[in-house]
Amino acid sequence: MSSELEKTQEISLERILAHGSVPTLPVVAMRLLEMTSNPDVALSDIAVLIQNDPGLATKVLKTVNSSFYGLPKPCPSIERAIAMLGLKAVKSLVLGFSMVGLTREMEEEIDLQAFWKHTIVAAVGARQFAQISKYPEPDEVFSAALFQDIGVLAMLATHTKSYTPVIRESQGSHARLLEIEREKLQVDHVEVGVSLAEKWKMPELIISGISHHHDMSPPEGPNQLLIRCLVVGEKLASLITEDDPGDVMQQLYDLTNAWFEQGPQDIADIIVKVNESSRQVAKLLDQQLGEIPSAQDLISRANERLFEAQLETQREVEQAQHDALTDGLTGVPNRKHFDTLIGPALAEAIETDSSVAVLFSDADKFKFVNDTYGHPCGDAVLVELARRISETVGDRGTVCRYGGEEFVIILPGMNVQQGTDIGEEIRQAVANTPFDLQGVPGAPDDPLPRTVSVGVAAWSPGYTNLTPEQLVQRADKAVYTAKESGRNNVKCWGIDTGRRRADQRADEAAQLGVTLDAMPPDGNTKVLLIEDDPLAARLIQSMLEQNRGVSVELKSDGKEAVEYLRDCQSPGGRNPDLIISDMNIPGYNGLQIIKALRSNIRFQSIPIVVISASLEEAQRQACIDSGVEQIYDKITVSQDLKAWCADLINSLSPAA
Repeated sequence: MSSELEKTQEISLERILAHGSVPTLPVVAMRLLEMTSNPDVALSDIAVLIQNDPGLATKVLKTVNSSFYGLPKPCPSIERAIAMLGLKAVKSLVLGFSMVGLTREMEEEIDLQAFWKHTIVAAVGARQFAQISKYPEPDEVFSAALFQDIGVLAMLATHTKSYTPVIRESQGSHARLLEIEREKLQVDHVEVGVSLAEKWKMPELIISGISHHHDMSPPEGPNQLLIRCLVVGEKLASLITEDDPGDVMQQLYDLTNAWFEQGPQDIADIIVKVNESSRQVAKLLDQQLGEIPSAQDLISRANERLFEAQLETQREVEQAQHDALTDGLTGVPNRKHFDTLIGPALAEAIETDSSVAVLFSDADKFKFVNDTYGHPCGDAVLVELARRISETVGDRGTVCRYGGEEFVIILPGMNVQQGTDIGEEIRQAVANTPFDLQGVPGAPDDPLPRTVSVGVAAWSPGYTNLTPEQLVQRADKAVYTAKESGRNNVKCWGIDTGRRRADQRADEAAQLGVTLDAMPPDGNTKVLLIEDDPLAARLIQSMLEQNRGVSVELKSDGKEAVEYLRDCQSPGGRNPDLIISDMNIPGYNGLQIIKALRSNIRFQSIPIVVISASLEEAQRQACIDSGVEQIYDKITVSQDLKAWCADLINSLSPAA
């Protein structure tokens, strides 16, 4: 093909126009174009011009009297034909026969049946749509369509051996032919056709038609409707004459609906008419069309192709959607997918009075893996993490890669305790079995131990309503707490759930020397509030006690708080369910109280929350190391104190 391609480079507009074999219109046609450019020309003069060529006059009269025009009575003369059909109709016939004459000398070397088949069907189709659109002179459209591909003839006539490979490569597709010309040649048949038409001084509307007959967005102007007729005629010809017209039927449906308000059934009827009329015109022009499929076969074949194309498009769309919502490395849903799921999941939980939990799993010391063993090893760890987490969660929820080494899990129907249990399953699934990275470049010889930190947050009935962003932020804060607590553990936002109270009641039963069944009813929720600011203490106490079944014991001094807790250990006493303590209080400060509580087995199960107006990082870390569940800034708490208090109490509810 390379030698043929080299030959095609010889084809240029200048060489074609200067070539001795370039097509030339007959003298009669040239004179007719000149005379009809004068609006005052006498019709009798036109008739004389045509009659001076007996062969041409005979062909014109034969066509005028054919069923193609369907005249009510025979037409005896050219002058009468002009009177009955109009000058433009007769001119189109003269130009049509002249067009046929251009190819007489070429037929010995070139098979032009495919060219004429396409040209005639395109011209008849364009004329049909001109009639549908009430175009004033349908025969002008017919003439323009006959000449729209004159450039193909010129290129064949002047560069037969060089241009034939281009036609062969197009495989019968007229649209593809234009693409190949523009890709491989210095000129295309549209440019050649326009230049020839201008050289022959053809009417501007024919020149415009040649220039735009492939343009599915014709320019506005007086010739726009004519061009539209040519474009759909061209599409119709491709549909009827090409073995594999591709997406032409869909294009035809779209264009005819937009431009001519024709539906699929209208197109079927038009195909029938065009097939019949094309055979008549071919016979009149002494051309052979060969086999033309029926309208039913064409539509059936095209609809089958459309269906296949729609299926393929649907598959491509689905694949694109999947790719857009899937992490390319791990194969689990990505952050974008998570963002589309969390809102509906929370909304459904609120609407149906169910629950939803969100877990963040963050790989511990992941930077160490990348820095020590390289990014391929780090990627392999992420892939294995995704696999283990996904297998652990199963169909209980959706695992997404949130970014970097973080995975987020949505667990519909799960409260904070159930989410914490699954978080522990995930932690164990990662920590219990080192990662075998054999075969990964740079990986260690022995399996690599890895751990994750997991943060949990949830919404359950009775909680203050949250936004999806707030729920995600809570889970994110929980995993941050897990990291600060030494990694390889599970932390939930707020207070650990009813497990705390269950452990506490078991401790109380052991202290009393009785079984859990013998314990008195749990009663109300008891909160010990240690706060020396009278206004803050009253506000927090008031908001806590607005929650049903909550009683608050207020202490403003650390020593008083310790004495109260000792009294709770006396027979018949009961430990508080929750301790809320300011850090800066008289007597024993908050940190001293926390350490004392956590060193005493009797108080280890009581959840502790710290509130402080200002807390240094060292103090914060000391609180976390001592076993504080959460640390809150007083300013943040005061912004929505009621919701904060409600969330604390709700998180104490036993797990479902």
